[in-house]
Amino acid sequence: MLHSVLIAVDGSRNSRRAVEYAGRVFAPNPEARLVLFQILPAISRMNLDKEEIKTIDSRKAERPDLAGLYWRAEDEEEMNKFFGEAKDLLVKAGVQPNQIKSKFGVKKAEIADGILEEAELGNYDTLILGRRGVSRVREVFSGSVSTKVVREARGCAVVVVE
Repeated sequence: MLHSVLIAVDGSRNSRRAVEYAGRVFAPNPEARLVLFQILPAISRMNLDKEEIKTIDSRKAERPDLAGLYWRAEDEEEMNKFFGEAKDLLVKAGVQPNQIKSKFGVKKAEIADGILEEAELGNYDTLILGRRGVSRVREVFSGSVSTKVVREARGCAVVVVE
């Protein structure tokens, strides 16, 4: 049975656990489609040199949704490294490589909003993410990504991995 899964990651230990969980749960389903997804923080174009701007502008030609946004090349490199490690974990768990894709977004606003937007646009059945290691006090005052996603996600199951 076709099952579409969004795995929201950020390179942390908890997002690695979320990937491992997804591998255990969805490896037996050859029709599962797993998408690794990360939000990179948007930065001002003024913080980049001309070469970085040129590189990012060429990437944006493939992704019209990123028009007007800029991000650090180092952030993208770290993300791609984590995507590679995550794909290896999924394959090791038994997921076929052709079942795995990766995608990123860039947001000026809250990360949770970017995850929720992708979940809705991609029409995913399940959304998996790791719980961020914030204290209970901080979570009460500022909230957390996982708390907001659980509270506001519609039309899909949400799994928060500790």
